[in-house]
Amino acid sequence: MRRMEGPALGLLGLGLSLALWHAVALQYPLWAVPTPLAVAGELVRLAREGALFRAVAITTGRTLAGFGIAVLLGGTAGLLAGLLPRLRQALAPVVTAVQGVPPVALIIVALLWFDANRSAPVFTIAVAVLPIIFAAALEGTRAVDRSLIEMAAVFRAPRRLLVTEIYLPHLLSYLFPALISGLGLAWKVALLAELMAGSKSGMGAGLGAARVNLNVAGMFAWIAVVVLLLLAMENLLLRPLKRRLEPWRRSQEGGGG
Repeated sequence: MRRMEGPALGLLGLGLSLALWHAVALQYPLWAVPTPLAVAGELVRLAREGALFRAVAITTGRTLAGFGIAVLLGGTAGLLAGLLPRLRQALAPVVTAVQGVPPVALIIVALLWFDANRSAPVFTIAVAVLPIIFAAALEGTRAVDRSLIEMAAVFRAPRRLLVTEIYLPHLLSYLFPALISGLGLAWKVALLAELMAGSKSGMGAGLGAARVNLNVAGMFAWIAVVVLLLLAMENLLLRPLKRRLEPWRRSQEGGGG
């Protein structure tokens, strides 16, 4: 029963949100605030025409490419910065400065440097998400219990063992919340980059076409697709991966029952 409690409450929250949306939409014209049923109908139309799946595949590829680069570079840099104080002092202000740059400004620069339909969204996503991953990896590394490090030093454990058996398992508790936040940001930046670039492919192109045609239900439909993809990746990919990589947490949850 307890395993069903979380998903059941999540579905209840989504259902209440849809009901509230429907109630608000009834107070306004359909062209201003479409109902959930109107948005669902638009999604069905896009799926039948084939535009939905092509756009989702293109934008998902760009999003995951930029997100993967950010996780690889940010996680590695954060881990090394947590282990090496001098490197931490050198990288911390640089990452803070990058984090302070608005995604819109990053997109404008990327459009000048890279191909608008391919490299620009990937570059923008990677730069926007990297500081979040770096900060989580850094804090997770620095928060490792010093007594464990001292004990490993007494037994002369190699540095590779320190990283794989002490730092990385502890790092996961800090990294997974950052992965979820970073993935949400990656989708937002991907859609914005495609929209600003005037891309002729991807979900941003679909959103732009709906805006030009004053198809408000279509705009809501593309936004709904992003939300559904984010929920799917979080609950079907990241959370199961977290449970798999944190067996000690799973055993604690089982023992508590």
